[in-house]
Amino acid sequence: MVPYSATLDVPHELVEYVSWLIYERRQELNSPWRRLGYFKQALLALVHLRKNETFAQVGAGFGVSEATAWRYVDETLDVLAAWAPGLHEALAGLGEGDFVIVDGTLIPTDRIKADEPYSTAR
Repeated sequence: MVPYSATLDVPHELVEYVSWLIYERRQELNSPWRRLGYFKQALLALVHLRKNETFAQVGAGFGVSEATAWRYVDETLDVLAAWAPGLHEALAGLGEGDFVIVDGTLIPTDRIKADEPYSTAR
């Protein structure tokens, strides 16, 4: 594999903020040292999430192994999940006519029933 540089379409401030969250987490765990610094770990995780590249591709781009890339992304997701508001907090500030997308997950599928995709069993 040959690593390459690319542009990521997220604001620089977002990468800085995520790197600050990672810094705080490492201080909590008393484990400040990693192969990549805070900013590069945040960038690696955001590249994986934004571009949907495999851990091997992202790891090669940042000079770390596939397993290390996986651990970095997993750690960053834990940090982001802890920072994100819960359902009650997210709904608390809503006014009349506001809406929230509770689950925007896209699940790839390889086929659907062509004739009656939404039929119910009788």
